[in-house]
Amino acid sequence: MGKYTKRPCLDQEVCVHVMSRVVQKRFLIDEEGMVEMRRILRTQARFAGMEVITFCFLKNHFHILLHLDPATARKEVSDEELVRRFRALYGGKRSPSLGVDAESLAVVLRGDSGRAESVRGQLKARMGDVSVFMREFKTRFTFWYNEHYQTVGTFWAERFRSVLVEPGSLALRAVAAYVDLNAVRAGLADTPLNYRFCGLGEAAGGQSRARAAYEWLVRQRDRRGQEDRNPRDCYERYLAFVNRLIARLAREHEALKERPGSPVERQGGQEAAAPHAYSVKGGAVGSAGWVDRLRATGGIFGFLQRKTTRSVVIDGADTDIHAARGWRSS
Repeated sequence: MGKYTKRPCLDQEVCVHVMSRVVQKRFLIDEEGMVEMRRILRTQARFAGMEVITFCFLKNHFHILLHLDPATARKEVSDEELVRRFRALYGGKRSPSLGVDAESLAVVLRGDSGRAESVRGQLKARMGDVSVFMREFKTRFTFWYNEHYQTVGTFWAERFRSVLVEPGSLALRAVAAYVDLNAVRAGLADTPLNYRFCGLGEAAGGQSRARAAYEWLVRQRDRRGQEDRNPRDCYERYLAFVNRLIARLAREHEALKERPGSPVERQGGQEAAAPHAYSVKGGAVGSAGWVDRLRATGGIFGFLQRKTTRSVVIDGADTDIHAARGWRSS
């Protein structure tokens, strides 16, 4: 087998869990940095035609769960929508690569067909692509951090890690909860509702876009139409699932403290319990059939080398979550 492939440029609807750590695992992201990171995330997602399902920012790393449909993100974009996305990303500033602001872009797109087509192509090439999204998101934050704190050099320790998640699957809710519960596992909050810098914290604070993401998540999981369930019921159902996992974390935390020489005992009770079955890691997570199809795809995806099955209790019943690891080229 050959070397690992880079993360593929997807051509189908999918959800993606992405994460990255600060260089040397240093705790450099303070509250002001998290506010700026959240702003960049929202504007970057708007430009790229992606939806943020949830996220969690901590002092030395972040998690983001995205939903994207490349066909919609790249192809079904009018010139008016291009200008709106451009303005959301740059505000009144010029794009360094194109040398135009939003107003100038609108003029260019109405003008010479050759120049207009070139600009459209450059902008659309940055949309619906997870690798481009992450590169721009992390680069924009690095520029802000270095300018704000008068530092230089790299900020992130790695490119990024990612897991493909099947839309509409039981795994999607489990991965979303894993992201939301990061602050609880780190001992920063007793519930994500009280943590400002995660999707569930935003939803609890009244952020309508964050609340709508969870409503969509539950409808996808239940495969129901928008009219079949009250939006508040969807949100409350997800919240009940998260609360059950919080209770499980508390039980495991107490059990871990009772072990002689445990990490919790050594750190004075500050370290949260270890990751759980729903914190699946790998190349792809979803139903058995969906994961098998990805493993057999090859080509643009490479080949997934190993498949595992883990169990998580969702809605009171044991549910199998299937994961495959090891993207490799043939």
